[in-house]
Amino acid sequence: MRPAEKLTAGPVRNLSTLEWGVGGHVALDFANTVGDIRSGQPKPFLHSYEDLLEWCQREDLIGPNSWRYLSAGSTQAKAAAYRESQLLNASLRALFGAAARHEPLPQTAMDHLNSLVQKTAAWRHISTEDDDGRKVSCGWNFKGATPIGLLGPIVWRAVELLEHGELQRVKECPPPDGCGWLYLDTSKNRSRQWCSMKTCGNTAKVRRFRNRNKG
Repeated sequence: MRPAEKLTAGPVRNLSTLEWGVGGHVALDFANTVGDIRSGQPKPFLHSYEDLLEWCQREDLIGPNSWRYLSAGSTQAKAAAYRESQLLNASLRALFGAAARHEPLPQTAMDHLNSLVQKTAAWRHISTEDDDGRKVSCGWNFKGATPIGLLGPIVWRAVELLEHGELQRVKECPPPDGCGWLYLDTSKNRSRQWCSMKTCGNTAKVRRFRNRNKG
């Protein structure tokens, strides 16, 4: 696995300033928890394992019991899980960025995803959820899990998107005004151009307006 990109924290990059749900899929939303991608100095919105826990809860990936189990690890184990989450973020941006650009998926990122599938598989849980015992549900049981288990729901959802999702609908918010965030274009004619009209789309509109006035 190549070294993670250097992520430098900024005063306004935190959970309270993160725009939620832009990606349209959990794996893409997690990839978008880093800002200023095109600056050469990406800045994370998640600064600790506790931030990661809160993000996962707000994305409905874990519930109160899972929160309690995953909060019980040592400080060192939590710090290691957070560092691994940064590497996962870089791998997901590499994989889905390549998909958006119609490029081959990078093998190093695939290998990293595979390693996390193996590390988190122990807490994958299959059960039946109806009286007849015929309807199967696949979820997570984090009782006794180490903090790295928190990455499991993100990793497995990413695998599902890679295997069964419409990768041709994955797009990257484009330059010069776009931020580089990833999103799933679910519009009927695939005409969505920006991660968000509130931010990058508005920036592009303002730039076009100013250019017309100059002209």
